[in-house]
Amino acid sequence: MAKRLGIIPHLFAQPLFYGLKNLEESPFDIVEESALQLAIKLRLKELDGAFLSPIDYARDYSKYRIVPDVAAISVGESNSVLLCFKENTRQIKTLAFEPSSSSEIVLASIILAEKYNIKTQLIPVAASIDQAMMQADAYLVPQESLTTGDTAHRIKERTLKIDLVDEWFDITELPFVHGFWAARENALTPDEMKFLIECGKHGTDNLEKIMESNLSEQLIHFRYNLDEEAKISLTEFFRMAYYHGILQDIPEVKFFSQNP
Repeated sequence: MAKRLGIIPHLFAQPLFYGLKNLEESPFDIVEESALQLAIKLRLKELDGAFLSPIDYARDYSKYRIVPDVAAISVGESNSVLLCFKENTRQIKTLAFEPSSSSEIVLASIILAEKYNIKTQLIPVAASIDQAMMQADAYLVPQESLTTGDTAHRIKERTLKIDLVDEWFDITELPFVHGFWAARENALTPDEMKFLIECGKHGTDNLEKIMESNLSEQLIHFRYNLDEEAKISLTEFFRMAYYHGILQDIPEVKFFSQNP
């Protein structure tokens, strides 16, 4: 029986999944869900592994290991995590967000506190950007709204917004880690991990084809190798989340061994 592996639908992660969807003889059955649903299913052992956001990993880090070498990482103005502000707003007292945006809302909270000395009331919403902006001073745009379509075009035209990945780099001089493969310690074999790593490299080699098929240039700001700089960024993100009272402790960044 094939192991069950969870993936997210967002464009930024598709290069890591390209090989899973296009190479033959995959050792996995693929389940595509929101990041929040994947975290829940992995916790309940309904999945053997999943692509998790940093915060979803942090919540259960004692149970998990990270697959080395591959992750979704961006730097600078990647247009991947945007915070939009209401017109004529002078103070940001309330921040609306889509509930599945776990790491993104933590990033927004860190940036506002660290750089602008702002602490906001968080308001979870499941609404369009126009409806959300009626309820709050700022709105964290969900990933699915940032690629193609009318909503993406309208967001692109907005002037009152900040790119939170660029703000993260301004504070730390580090890239931002959006997500990576995680599983319980004995859930994946060395061969299965090798397959995931090779799939990620296969997707990177086909980046132009993926961008053409999705009519988006967003991926030019991403890289998919989990290098030392990215590991430092991940640890710093957890440290800041702890410092600002979002996490109860600083999660250990633990990797699978690739030795048989």
